[in-house]
Amino acid sequence: MQANAVSEKYPDDCGPIGVYVHIPFCLSRCDYCGFVSYPFEPALEADYVEAVIREVNSLEKSPLFSAHSFPESLDTIYIGGGTPSVFNPGSIERIIYAIKRKFNFVDPIEITVEVNPSTYSKDEFFKLQEAGVNRISIGLQSLNDFELRSMNRRHSRSDSISAVINARRAGFHNISVDLLTGYPGQTLSSIMNSLEEIIELEPEHISVYMLEIKSGSKIENRIKLTQETLVNDDLMADMYEAICERLCCHGFEQYEISNFSGIGMESRHNLKYWTDQVFLGVGLAAHGMTGRTRYSNVVKLERYLSSACDKQSVIESLIEMDPLTRFKDAMIMGLRLNRGIDLALMSCAYRLDASRFVRDSLGHLDGAELFTIEDNTIKLTQKGRLLSNIVFSQFI
Repeated sequence: MQANAVSEKYPDDCGPIGVYVHIPFCLSRCDYCGFVSYPFEPALEADYVEAVIREVNSLEKSPLFSAHSFPESLDTIYIGGGTPSVFNPGSIERIIYAIKRKFNFVDPIEITVEVNPSTYSKDEFFKLQEAGVNRISIGLQSLNDFELRSMNRRHSRSDSISAVINARRAGFHNISVDLLTGYPGQTLSSIMNSLEEIIELEPEHISVYMLEIKSGSKIENRIKLTQETLVNDDLMADMYEAICERLCCHGFEQYEISNFSGIGMESRHNLKYWTDQVFLGVGLAAHGMTGRTRYSNVVKLERYLSSACDKQSVIESLIEMDPLTRFKDAMIMGLRLNRGIDLALMSCAYRLDASRFVRDSLGHLDGAELFTIEDNTIKLTQKGRLLSNIVFSQFI
């Protein structure tokens, strides 16, 4: 489908937005990590919080918005990293308060903070809840001490279990945990043992990530230097399918390629990414999408701190999106969801023939059993979720 076949129609972005806040500090860098992060120095905490607050306070004056386009309401905040829990809960509270002063909070609001198991005690979890946080995402990655050491994680299996228990005792009723699969040295047995222990902890949400070798990560260099053996694709597929089956048996619904939850406990913030909604990114290296623009902030810490202090824009990259570009992004992100995409709704939102777009883009994959189309809804199959990049690449 050619761009000239699409009318200049953007969706009506009238609902509440989400805000992502990036805390780019870690006590140490995990070997698989490819995100922008810096070693944590306590002296930097106050300066960074002040810079984030200044950015929040100046959002409506940024080049992202015209005089009357600044969004007024918000219903999700996600504070990620990095390791946000290297900051004390009081710093997290200050950031949340600054956002609250800028936007109208829409109930029920979801406020998530990522936590490393080695960082917060039960008292600090209590303080997070008092700050308004109501969802915790704990980066377990594995419950095997050998695997955690191999990943260069600072926590142990015991720390992980204690973190979940302490969050629960502090009153959190929405706890998400992460599990990393496909790391060198992992076996199907070791992954399933970790999964069984995670299930026993009764989290409301589980994110299961398959290892991707990120450029610049330590594991990329390790592989180049030592020829360390990666988990092969067949074993990776076996791990993924076994995890999906086991979680289903325990009442978890797979609602996205990598995410499973109890009924009604999906990550509402991440659903904004997958359902073509507006979200703003605040902090060093944060990304956002305003409806007509994708943007990302500077990645150099010194520049971020000085730009915010001098009241200069911290935006490093700003890309204007035409309706067709945004439509393609929406198709790629929406197909990550197990429920798929309602092509009639997409046609209405963008004033185009979404069914024809799919036929033109994916018709040659009809026999590959990667997706189904029923009742004008397109969904990936289980096989398609494993090979999703084959489908997504057709929309680029």
